[in-house]
Formats: sequence, C-alpha cells, structure tokens
Amino acid sequence: MAAIAMMAGAVSCGSGSKPGVVILAAEEAEYNKCRECFPDMECILMGVGAGNVIKTCSTLPEGTKVISIGYAGSNCLEIGTVTLVSDSYRLKDDSYRFKDYASPLHLSDTGYPDYTNNSFVTSTDKTEPALFDMELNYIAAFTPHIELLAAVKIVSDNLSVDQFQNNAIRESGILTGNEVWDKVKALVETVLK
Repeated sequence: MAAIAMMAGAVSCGSGSKPGVVILAAEEAEYNKCRECFPDMECILMGVGAGNVIKTCSTLPEGTKVISIGYAGSNCLEIGTVTLVSDSYRLKDDSYRFKDYASPLHLSDTGYPDYTNNSFVTSTDKTEPALFDMELNYIAAFTPHIELLAAVKIVSDNLSVDQFQNNAIRESGILTGNEVWDKVKALVETVLK
C-alpha cells in the first residue's frame, strides 16, 4: 500500500498492524504527529486541497478503511479543541452561505459538522459550532470505493489565516502537544473498537 501511495505523490509510513486501515493527513505537521502517535498504522501525507485528495484516494485499493486526521478552522470552538466530525458537507462555489452545500455524509453521532471548501473560510453566518477544512468532503466522495471510518479534527484557528499561520500558536503546543494528541489517539481507539 505504501508503494501505491508513493506513486500518487503521497508519502506513507507504518507497518500497518491494522490491515486495510489508513490514516490520511493533509499537511506535514499533521502527518508527522500521526506517524509518531500511530507507528503501527499506515500514514499517508496527501497534501492540501481537492486535487491532492483525488490523487491519493484514487490509488487506494477498493475497500480501504480510512481515518482522516487534521486541522480545521472553527467559527467558535477554542483553538486546540479535538473532536470527531459528525457530518461532512461541501460548500459550493466558494460560498459561505450554509443553505448552499452539497454531498452530505454522516460520520458520527457525536462531534460537529465539517464544511469543506476550495479555499480558506474566513467568515460564516453559522452560529452553531462548526468546522471548516479543504479536504474531508472530497475524501468522503470516494465512498463506497473506500470506507471513511471517521474524521478527527484539531481546531487550528477561528476562521483566521493569520491565526492558522501564527508560529507562536504552533510552537506553544496547542496543536502539537501530548495532551492534544492523547485526545486524538483516544478518539481513534474508540473508532477502531
């Protein structure tokens, strides 16, 4: 499976003690933490955005079980919050109007909805807690070719590119500390039971 991921332009690791279960991460910081926290599972670095998801997921063998782990913005959840995604949606036409979404997929009875967009979401009229990313709903589009078991998100910003790129936030451990990733591991273990 690692060879397949490498051909797709992705990077992977792990001996895969859970056959057929793959962890997908969009950016290098997420990928490195996944490799560290899940050394016995296959980890794939996809890259950010729809094109990278398509390139990676189209090469996965049919029936591959996938867990998506990564950062997401939120309209009101605190930076560093770790949560499951309840439902995945795709925003259309770079619209931030929530009546304009597509491709729903229910993932969990707990957590928060995630809205995938082709660019960084910086505003919303949504008042209930929500997550925003650039990959998850494109991964979900590959079902039933793959089985998306769950998505775990770490809130990286409150709809602010400046917060997302802020080195002080990243270096503080809010996104990479053991406490945060222990929560990630606990959620993944719950999914795999």
